[in-house]
Amino acid sequence: MRKKTEEKRQAIVDAAFEVFSEVGFEQASMSEIAAQAGASKATLYGYFKSKEEMFFEVMIESAAQEVIEAFALLKTSVPIREALTGFGKHYLTAILKPQLLAVRRLTIHEGGRSHVGALFYERGPKIGWQMVMNFLQQSSEAGQLCKCNVTVATAHLQALYEAELVELCLLGVPANVSARNITQVVNRAVDVFMAAYGGDSDKSR
Repeated sequence: MRKKTEEKRQAIVDAAFEVFSEVGFEQASMSEIAAQAGASKATLYGYFKSKEEMFFEVMIESAAQEVIEAFALLKTSVPIREALTGFGKHYLTAILKPQLLAVRRLTIHEGGRSHVGALFYERGPKIGWQMVMNFLQQSSEAGQLCKCNVTVATAHLQALYEAELVELCLLGVPANVSARNITQVVNRAVDVFMAAYGGDSDKSR
């Protein structure tokens, strides 16, 4: 029974993602999502209290697993460059996948016309980058990074990871997203970040 329940929930999540992607949050209706999922509106409300809650859950579930795995790679038990490089490759590979690009496009679109984009940020990306901020703070205290404003450093790190490929992919411009090129992009990003924020031992290399 539990397996059947999970399968039904996943069918609803998949259907909702398709509808939200096609018509946006404001225009999507629970009736349309129910029809797409082959379920009744009552069934939808059995899993989600509102369309807004469904949007949050669908967007976060669509983006969460692989990105969460990326954030889990940040460990102070390994050299800072190794940690930032491993995290960056996993993060960039994840967010450049078609479904995650679709999630990002949709939430950006909603940010311009409703409050759900901002709420999604609070429940998703903000939490992940807070983990990065905490990691950088610990690394700074351990002397692997210089003393700095870790909020700004985190913003710089995200921008460096995304600088070469993300905007192109969001706009549908052909870009090289091979594993080899992503590795090179991340290596350049980490080089620039460490040149600005590395501790004395790193800067003396």
